[in-house]
Amino acid sequence: MKRNMTSDELARDDRFVRMPIPYEFLMADEVTFESVQNLFNSFVQDEKVRSMVQKQMEEQGGGLPFFNRSVRPTDDEAPAFMRSSMHGIFMGELQALEGAGRSCWDFTDDDDLPWKFQLDMARQCWDETRHVEIYSALIDHVGGDIGQFPENVMLFEFACSDDAAERVVGVNRCLEGLALDVFDDTIKFGRRAGDECIWRTVDYVAADEVTHVRFGSVWAKQLTENDPDRRARVVAFQRKVDKAFSFGGLRGAYDHRTNEVLFPMATQLRELAGFTSEEIEQVVGSGPQVTIDLEVVEQLAAAMLNTPPADS
Repeated sequence: MKRNMTSDELARDDRFVRMPIPYEFLMADEVTFESVQNLFNSFVQDEKVRSMVQKQMEEQGGGLPFFNRSVRPTDDEAPAFMRSSMHGIFMGELQALEGAGRSCWDFTDDDDLPWKFQLDMARQCWDETRHVEIYSALIDHVGGDIGQFPENVMLFEFACSDDAAERVVGVNRCLEGLALDVFDDTIKFGRRAGDECIWRTVDYVAADEVTHVRFGSVWAKQLTENDPDRRARVVAFQRKVDKAFSFGGLRGAYDHRTNEVLFPMATQLRELAGFTSEEIEQVVGSGPQVTIDLEVVEQLAAAMLNTPPADS
């Protein structure tokens, strides 16, 4: 079996449509009107992606469909929001499974890795497989369908390092850390909605994710314990991935407006998973400078999606 696969080689059936997110947008030091315009332009050039996103925006009455936002259960767009959210988490769990599974195999012949590393990655695969099944059921619960929304493979792309320490940082510290934030917000939504199926199920999954983040904390430290240069590279890699997972700053500014619109950081869950206060502050500050208001972003998205592509 091939080792160190790329995201282009991930197997998907014909239900799924892939939506690329430009790397330069994720890693920019500043988010401007022009950079967001270029981002949306890359989306609408693919007619399948364009059609799916248009339908999603219509169902939720406008707004920005690409990033998880805080929505109240009483809002008109709440049902569409939950279908999108559950589908996004489902895809994230699938890519986490793929990332952990690749770690089990890619480093099998590495004599410097303890056998327990493979065991922990195998344990995570078992958990992620269960999570994929759980979120498949939750998609049904909220009236959605698998493949209803576009998929991006950004999460898996940051699980492709050939350094095992960077791999567990990308998958376990960053990807799973982001999952804790999403799950915490989803649990709160389920409680407010009085939907016990949602909040109890997601709370159950979140307990596994705390363990997965701890895997990353333990192995990133252990694998770099006697190599300060490698540890510095791993820390730098983690900061790069955290920056990318701020979604171009649209989920990284953490000012008053952003906290009202986007899901906040799950500080308590991250602390349980081994994040220090200093590390949490680093994640909070990882996003670039944002010089465009979110309302402008939403208006731009709506305008571009209602305009035919330039080559049509």
